[in-house]
Amino acid sequence: VRAKHYLFLPTIIIAITTIIMSTALTSLLGNDFVNGADLASIVGDAPLVGIYFSAQWCVPCRRFTPKLKKFYDILVAQGTPLPIVFASSDQDEDSFASYFAEMPWHAFKFGDDRIEVLNKKYVVSSIPWLVILNTKTGELVMNEANVMVGEDSDSDGDSAKLAFQKIFLMQDIQKEKLQRTEK
Repeated sequence: VRAKHYLFLPTIIIAITTIIMSTALTSLLGNDFVNGADLASIVGDAPLVGIYFSAQWCVPCRRFTPKLKKFYDILVAQGTPLPIVFASSDQDEDSFASYFAEMPWHAFKFGDDRIEVLNKKYVVSSIPWLVILNTKTGELVMNEANVMVGEDSDSDGDSAKLAFQKIFLMQDIQKEKLQRTEK
């Protein structure tokens, strides 16, 4: 009879681990976004999430946003979603709203205090700036990922997929380094 109870143990451990890990991302990003979206609905089952620091008044941002949108659309079409949350540096709500209307992803609310906290945490020194986080742990996978997306976004879907694979490789390299330092 006792052996039957152990069959549920892996499922319970996975459920507890998922709750703990998703709490890390929620504590970092919060759970209240534009249009009433919550973090769980934004992230879904995706392994990574992007935070896109940008503003409507920023000329380099206005050039980069279409590249990021193309990259995003290609990944979605290929079944490799990369949820993105827009962190605006716009100076007024109308500019934020008109710029955000061009984007297919989600956003922090205009003037959200979390944007400044994340700016400092990831040392955002200019915009556009794209940060990639692990959705399970909240850990940084890649800072300034906009450089990588910009390299490959003018090409075909294979280039976008390759850029995404490079981001995953960075995650694996960081995980391996962490494991070595823990030993």
